[in-house]
Amino acid sequence: MAAMGATSRTADGARSLRPTLVRGRPEAKGPPAASLARHWAAAYPQDMDRSGLPAYLLLLGFAGVCRRLPSRAGGALADSLAWLAGDVLRLRRRVVDRQLAECFPRLGADERARFARQVYRHLGRTLVEVMQGPDRESPVRVLPGWQIVDEALANGRGAIVASAHLGNFELGGRVLARRYRLLDVVKPLRNRRIDAWLQEQRSTHGIATVGVDGAAAAVLAHLRTGGLVSLLLDQDAGAAGLRIPFLGREASAWSGAARFSLQTGCPVIPMAIIRQPDGSHVLSVGTPLLPGGRAGDEAGIRGYTTAISAAVERFVLENPDQWFWVHRRWKEAEREPWRQ
Repeated sequence: MAAMGATSRTADGARSLRPTLVRGRPEAKGPPAASLARHWAAAYPQDMDRSGLPAYLLLLGFAGVCRRLPSRAGGALADSLAWLAGDVLRLRRRVVDRQLAECFPRLGADERARFARQVYRHLGRTLVEVMQGPDRESPVRVLPGWQIVDEALANGRGAIVASAHLGNFELGGRVLARRYRLLDVVKPLRNRRIDAWLQEQRSTHGIATVGVDGAAAAVLAHLRTGGLVSLLLDQDAGAAGLRIPFLGREASAWSGAARFSLQTGCPVIPMAIIRQPDGSHVLSVGTPLLPGGRAGDEAGIRGYTTAISAAVERFVLENPDQWFWVHRRWKEAEREPWRQ
């Protein structure tokens, strides 16, 4: 991620405050994440690919290699993967190139190609970091500090972390789970074996997960016990989503964060983790958004969703090369019925 746009910029005023270095996890009230994970564990309602054994075995082999490589060799492997995926196999490259051109029309073809290579380089480094295991994690600083989250949770109503597929977002979840009872709302992978492996990795790090379809009961119960709920809000929400702007283009957005906040009275905390040029990471904690004074009708939900999305979008604009450009963020908005 030491790439174009990879700076140490954080939320307003963060530079003047002393950062918190992530170390351990204090005692937390309520059931531990592992028991939460077992409590909410259920078959995901959507269909999944029951095959995929070759891909699963390849994943296990790759994870074993990453855990044995020294850090410098891991970086070289990540760069090689980026070159193979982005330049040789061109996996999702047309999606990346098209979305970059539409979001940054002033970039020339050469600049856009360099941008795309930085995107794949970031993805390669993130993949290797996740596979290397917790004993190889780079340092993480929290700016401006945990006090924002602690104060948000002090009212006993819980809090929602609004984030994006930005930086090493898997590492961000691990960092949060070391200090708080974290429930992560996830979109399951179609490969059952790889999805089970990934959920087991998250559980090992103290992260409870629930599938996005039918997650409402788990989310509300977790918030009512004062827990922290993580929502990544930058994926296409399909036909049921709200039409709001994202990176200058109309997109379909999930309204769950706004609805849960209005229903429970809990704050929404914008947050993002960004890799720094030296390989370390900064977890930036933004100013919480509060539901007080906001209307609970559809117009109010749309306005609140737009405000939450804009807060997350600022992190993306500060570090665009570390965002998940391989995802078709404007898929629904590009459909003819939606445009009409």
